[in-house]
Amino acid sequence: MRIIAIIFLLIFQSISIAQEVVKPRPYIFFPGSYTKWKSKMSIGVSLTRLPNEIIEEEINTLPMLNVDYKMGLPLKFMLHAKLNSNYISNMGSLAVQKSIFDRKFALALGVNSSYWFGQLYLNNIRLNASGYLFNPYISGGIHIKDLYLSLKIEDQFGSMKTYSDDVFLARSPQPNSAYSFQISIEQALWNNNWVALAVKFNYAKFNYQAWLTYSAFNNYLLYPEYSFTFIF
Repeated sequence: MRIIAIIFLLIFQSISIAQEVVKPRPYIFFPGSYTKWKSKMSIGVSLTRLPNEIIEEEINTLPMLNVDYKMGLPLKFMLHAKLNSNYISNMGSLAVQKSIFDRKFALALGVNSSYWFGQLYLNNIRLNASGYLFNPYISGGIHIKDLYLSLKIEDQFGSMKTYSDDVFLARSPQPNSAYSFQISIEQALWNNNWVALAVKFNYAKFNYQAWLTYSAFNNYLLYPEYSFTFIF
């Protein structure tokens, strides 16, 4: 009977360990990998401050709703889908990321492709624009117990088309249109509910959220972006 009890105990412990192994990790921004086919979602809000060079100081902040979905793939690849919207500016993106190192310290390389569109329809105004963005990036991070700290650096290439009253106006290529640096912290806020705080500094000639300004500036300007995300 003791032997049978020991066998059952070992089986129970093995099942418990296996469940811990396949349990999805609680982060969205951290560059570590997920177990294959396991996923996480998050929803959050962000605020982007527009430079005074292109807009009036009184209306220089843009809110945005953000939804992320991240899934583990074979060979430590990751799939990361994202939707951003505030009606005037909207973007859907899909990234593929490869974990190079995944321990206490993590390192990953990835590429992100996006399609965005903007719209403004008022009584006498009918404006819209759309474009594509391509962002190669590198991300590194460290985690200490339940605290995940990440750094991400990316470049941006893209193109833009503009319309007025549904009449095509122009197409503009945008090589090396932005460089960005993001810092994020992810941790448990209470019980097993995880949140993320992030600050992203976009040093850009073009930022899709500011398409409506039709800026004639060809200089890099700073667009700081602050976000709060709830992970579930």
